Amino acid sequence: MNGVVVNPQPPKDGLFRTIRTVAWALLGIRGHKPYTHDAPPLSPVKLLITALAFMLVFVLSLVSVAIYISRH
Repeated sequence: MNGVVVNPQPPKDGLFRTIRTVAWALLGIRGHKPYTHDAPPLSPVKLLITALAFMLVFVLSLVSVAIYISRH
């Protein structure tokens, strides 16, 4: 095979990996080495949808806390 190494298993593009990647990115403490390891097999569409879901939950929790505090 002319020295070409073939990877028999494609990299996993699981939901947990996507959630973990988005969570670390939102916290802003992700290093460069994990990014180069995880970024190629991840789907941009899945990353976008997961990030939007995280942001929706974050905004709704902030609004809920603000409403709770303003009532008391």
